[in-house]
Amino acid sequence: MVPSALVLGASRGIGRQVALTLAGAGYRVGVAAKTVQDTPRLPGTIYTVSDEITSRGGHALPIPCNVRNPEEINNAVSTCIREFGALDFTVYNAGAILWEKVIDTPLKRFDLMMDVNVRGAYVMIQAVLPHMLERKAGRILLVAPPIYSRFFKGKTPYAVTKVGMTVLVHGLARELENTGVSISALWPATTIESHVTTVKSVPPAYFRKADVFADACLAIGQELTERLNGLALIDEDYLRTVGVTDFSKYQCLPGTEPPRIMPRRFPSLRVEEEDQVTIPDSKL
Repeated sequence: MVPSALVLGASRGIGRQVALTLAGAGYRVGVAAKTVQDTPRLPGTIYTVSDEITSRGGHALPIPCNVRNPEEINNAVSTCIREFGALDFTVYNAGAILWEKVIDTPLKRFDLMMDVNVRGAYVMIQAVLPHMLERKAGRILLVAPPIYSRFFKGKTPYAVTKVGMTVLVHGLARELENTGVSISALWPATTIESHVTTVKSVPPAYFRKADVFADACLAIGQELTERLNGLALIDEDYLRTVGVTDFSKYQCLPGTEPPRIMPRRFPSLRVEEEDQVTIPDSKL
């Protein structure tokens, strides 16, 4: 059977490239996002991305989806299952961002980040899990970082919402053991080229093409085992484990390797009492 995927947040940037890469590898792709009309400030829609895919011979299904609306996420999932016959891989790339201190982050903006980041991911997972568990197969990927203290500095409100997604990955993975379904998180090692970096005139020497992240997504979706269940991965580090050694093709400025923004090593979150039951199951 031809594999199928749903990418939420697929109208531009990383999400667009993930959709293009999956389609190029033979996936039928649900291209879902809120943006259905081009604007000078935010170019790219689910329809322009779908047109790119189909013009290259791929199969795309554009789906309008505001991730702040649970019904629209549920519709995106059910539409893919109905049209494709199954859903093998879901990528939650939708995101809201504001890098400010607590005192400078209005509650309205915090609520937006909570809704789009952690709540939207939770809704997508709840929507797709019954289907994947019934099939005893499926891969779920959230765009979220490993947990480490430096990530919180200067952007605590945003970090709360992104780390919340990572906690969801670590916790749900326990529930998914031996089911055939797995969940992972993925985050870039370097800054990734996007509309934002272009608008802010960031020199190309400082970032990689979105292809590096998309290639990591593809490899995760094609994993034959559940070995990545519960892991928070870095795109470059994961790609090296599957044999990629030359990253020059991802450079935005040929011959210049962009600086890594993520730590080389991350702290373990496990404790000695990891498997100790603090409350008897019968009391839960």
